[in-house]
Amino acid sequence: MTNLKNLFLRALLALSIAVGAPAALAGPMYRVTIDTSSLSGTGYLDLNLSGFSIATPARAVASNFSGDFLDDMVSGGEVSGGILSGVQFGNGDLNNFFDQEVMFGGLFSFDVSFDVLPVEAGIAFSVGLLDAALTGYLDGMGPLLAIDFMPGEAPFLMVFQPDLASVAEVPEPADWLLLLTGLMLIGVTRRYYS
Repeated sequence: MTNLKNLFLRALLALSIAVGAPAALAGPMYRVTIDTSSLSGTGYLDLNLSGFSIATPARAVASNFSGDFLDDMVSGGEVSGGILSGVQFGNGDLNNFFDQEVMFGGLFSFDVSFDVLPVEAGIAFSVGLLDAALTGYLDGMGPLLAIDFMPGEAPFLMVFQPDLASVAEVPEPADWLLLLTGLMLIGVTRRYYS
């Protein structure tokens, strides 16, 4: 009976490791929020994934969009999808962009996740606001924020316009599942051996 319980506990531990392994291989997820309450009119939310010359293949997915989005959308490079289904970026081209028309005056937010280990990348993801004619950044302010992944370094978050934009790392659901499974296994093991 003791051997059967030990086998069960080991199998449960192996299962929890197998469930958590894909999350450990995935890159981080971030929640981006942009406050345009001080702006008026229309323009474009500009999302851009650029690969450096040393970049290994990488992908980013922007999803869970909220805000006052309009109909027009422009994209280029290795980009597919839209705000309803999520926007998938590759870094095969040097400049991969997705521009979605928006009505300024409120909050916009979305999640962006990366499916490579940050230390293997060499990519930069940036967010900006473009004017209604798509001729340049709104009021010449440049990008609002950027998330850079350089080989051998931790992800680097830069917020250039803190009055308009913020970014925060979001814990993966699989991370919480792995933590809860580990705590449960510790509790079962303590109960069994005490």
